[in-house]
Amino acid sequence: MGDSKIITRLFFRLLPVQIILVAIGSINSIIDGAIASRFIGPIAISVIGLYLPLLKFTDTVNAVMLGGSQIMCGQFIGKGELDKTGKVFSLDLLVTLAFSGVIALPCLFAPSLVGGILGADTKTAADMAQYLRGMSFGITGTMISAQLSVFLQLEQQEKRTYVGIAVMAVSNVALNLLFVRVFSLGMFGLGLSTTISSWLFCIVQASYYFTGKSAVRFSIKGLDLSYLAPMIKIGIPGAIVQLCLTVRGLALNQMILRFAGRNALAAFASVGTFGCVYYAVTAGVASATRLLASVYYGEEDRAGLLMIMKTALTKGVGLVAGAAAISILLAPLFTSFFYSDPGSEVYRLALQYFRIFPISMPLSAFCVVFLNYYQCSDRMKIVNIISVIDGVIGVCLSSLILAPFMGAMGIWIAQPLAGYYTTAAIILYSVWVNGKLPTSLEDLLVIRPDFGVPEEDRLDISVTNQDDVLDTSQRVFDFCTDHGVVYKHAFYSGLCIEEMAGNIVDHGFEKDRKNSIDIRVVYKKDEILIRFKDSCKPFDPKEFAKLFKPDDVTHNIGIRMVCRISKEMDYNYVLGLNVLTIKV
Repeated sequence: MGDSKIITRLFFRLLPVQIILVAIGSINSIIDGAIASRFIGPIAISVIGLYLPLLKFTDTVNAVMLGGSQIMCGQFIGKGELDKTGKVFSLDLLVTLAFSGVIALPCLFAPSLVGGILGADTKTAADMAQYLRGMSFGITGTMISAQLSVFLQLEQQEKRTYVGIAVMAVSNVALNLLFVRVFSLGMFGLGLSTTISSWLFCIVQASYYFTGKSAVRFSIKGLDLSYLAPMIKIGIPGAIVQLCLTVRGLALNQMILRFAGRNALAAFASVGTFGCVYYAVTAGVASATRLLASVYYGEEDRAGLLMIMKTALTKGVGLVAGAAAISILLAPLFTSFFYSDPGSEVYRLALQYFRIFPISMPLSAFCVVFLNYYQCSDRMKIVNIISVIDGVIGVCLSSLILAPFMGAMGIWIAQPLAGYYTTAAIILYSVWVNGKLPTSLEDLLVIRPDFGVPEEDRLDISVTNQDDVLDTSQRVFDFCTDHGVVYKHAFYSGLCIEEMAGNIVDHGFEKDRKNSIDIRVVYKKDEILIRFKDSCKPFDPKEFAKLFKPDDVTHNIGIRMVCRISKEMDYNYVLGLNVLTIKV
């Protein structure tokens, strides 16, 4: 089926950006930590650790705005309402800008107060204040960059994000060395280097919106405040996840100190430094699923939605499992990054955790894929329940039971055990809604019975060459007549397929590439709806037909004929796909 190929290509085109975006915070922390430990001293590492809760708070705000805007835009794209995505874009950026100012201004003008709230003591207060001042200038750039990355994916401009990330990483290292080692600016220099690199990342991405080529554009006039409430409502589960992770971290810290000691806490913190990198692959799979699922949910494309979930749960989770296996093999290398003495207790404990934590990744990926799907389909109650189970209850409950008897090992094992609780919650939810044990993926997805078009009223075809075009034209004609469509409209429907699909094969397919067109024919309310979807270069047949004079009968005969016989013709280019819908 062509849709399967298209969805797989889309999924793995979106995935790398999503992974890298989640890992950015961890990358900067690792860079700052490495520079600080070598050129400033051990107190600097403590300051960076104290700053992490504030970083988590900005991540929480970002999660709300990203989740809400991404799902709303995806649904609008699925419905063909591209003008509304511009309104979401404008509102998203302005609200993010306002929130970033609320976070950044206290760090700039009252850093000692913020440092005290974060837990800085007399030994770390001065350095913490300097670090906060340096970081404060970049909070806005960091948060805006995260939002722009999502919208650039809609424009098929991921390369700008890749370039921006590369510029950010290289400049952060260079500026850290310049400000800390050469100019001796200490913690202020460390924060300032991250600030400048964050703004460089933002500028690289934002430059696209000044080229005049973007389909989605920022406009104050286009603001619609009525979108704010649903945007926040949809994005709240992301905030709950971040909040749960924060609470879990605080609870586990206390349990580790009580049942395992400070060496275990140091080991726990070491793995936590790499935690965002571990989590990035899982979160990337979840985010790519969320974006695609929201588009197909907006289209009410039942088959496409199932295909997205199959892709995510097989190839996406499979990728996470591969990353987990590599992480386990590299556990000694990761451990030696922090501790050089293999004979020490802290090395032993860290190595244990580096080997056990990745085991939780595949099952966690399975759960968050469902979590993001439920979020797209507006099932917020189960989303919040799963978030709390996965974020706090699963790990903390298992740790509380196992730690008194097994010490640190009990807490390490609690990580993979949490995935079983979440999986059980997904199954129980399916049983509660459907009234039976799930026997298929569709049962687990709990898709409404009236969602989309019944299977008998739709026809899905993949076209890969001109021979397929002729065969498809006949199949569509037969499909129409079987549904009682009058001969004239059935003939027109087959003709539309023959002309438009043939045109795409002749002029859109590229050599040395696996090309396909996903064609869906729907019978609904005594009308025939035909949708073409392909990943060729952008081509709007409506605009192309207008380039020639009405009396010039020698050009674009096929396209112009289709324009005349169709009741409606709608074209969009989103996520790198041409989507043409014709109503006959």
